[in-house]
Amino acid sequence: MEEEAVKCLSDYINIEPQTLDSIRKRILEIYVEDVNIPRSIAMKPPEKRRAFRYMLKSEKVFQYVATTVGKIARLPPKESLEPFYAELIDIATQGNYDELRKQASLTVKIISSMWKSYREKILNSGSDAKKISQEFVGRVVSIIKRKLKLVSITKDISYVAKNTPCIDFSKPLIIVAGMPQVGKSTFVKAVSTAKPLTSPYPFTTKNVIMGHIKLGELVIQIMDTPGILDRPLDEMNEIEKRAVAALRNLKSVVLYFMDPSPDSYYTFEQQLTVLTTVESLVGRDRIIIVFNKIDKVDKNLLESRRKIVENMGYSSVVEVSALHKINVWSAVKVALNVFDSLFGTNYLELLTFYSSSTTSIFDNSSFSSVST
Repeated sequence: MEEEAVKCLSDYINIEPQTLDSIRKRILEIYVEDVNIPRSIAMKPPEKRRAFRYMLKSEKVFQYVATTVGKIARLPPKESLEPFYAELIDIATQGNYDELRKQASLTVKIISSMWKSYREKILNSGSDAKKISQEFVGRVVSIIKRKLKLVSITKDISYVAKNTPCIDFSKPLIIVAGMPQVGKSTFVKAVSTAKPLTSPYPFTTKNVIMGHIKLGELVIQIMDTPGILDRPLDEMNEIEKRAVAALRNLKSVVLYFMDPSPDSYYTFEQQLTVLTTVESLVGRDRIIIVFNKIDKVDKNLLESRRKIVENMGYSSVVEVSALHKINVWSAVKVALNVFDSLFGTNYLELLTFYSSSTTSIFDNSSFSSVST
């Protein structure tokens, strides 16, 4: 059976950022450009040639507006997008995406209707052609200013569409979540094609980042998410909300990373509180707890913190050091095992099959990474 194609947000949404000023500026540039008069018109009396020239100038303005604003009007409705993509668009536009589409549609409708009457008016105006064509252009700019008030959010729409990773909804997806500075990006970089930048301060990951692991025909998607802070959902910033969108809307399992070390950036208690938030979004059965930076933690402290998590209902904890690549592939294996049990797939079996020619499934050499 043919596999489902990878669906990118940019496949649905492909617009350039616009502002009222940029549209107005381009309209005025177009209006002062020279136009070519057909030979048949050039043979007519001067007033006819003049009227035709200004009709062509106005028509070029109309065509630009119809194309530019029309492209915004033809953006797909939010409900037609994949839920993950739809929520990212909603976050970026503060819920104004569909309203922008309506504004653009109404703007094109009004200007198109107006152009029908102005076209004939300009052609039949003789020596007043310039004045009437300028009147038309002025009204176009005024209508756009009054009716297309949300046009500036095309900048946010364009940014999200171009920077959101493409997701293959037919392949397994592992989401790496947790608070800032727990080692999420280091882990994703260690096991996949993703190369997120890491820095010694929070929110080093500002976008959702996708990496891939390939073993034979098996492709595993690994998603790095921005760090989530300990606060209510309605108080989260846009960066955190992108992580929430990924957790809430994607068919996936979650590796929830925690830093159990005594010098962790956020306290262990804060990390547990955020864990309850993640659990409320995706359910406990989709979450695998990962203790990172185990090379920095005393065994007794590690054991006591493991018991705390187990008492919360998490029966197993994967211990890794992403920086030193200790046990990182074990975390991938556990994630696939949970994915299979939840969604009735057999990816862990495929993982074992494709890596059987190597010494160990946890040997980095048994994995190859490819970009998509």
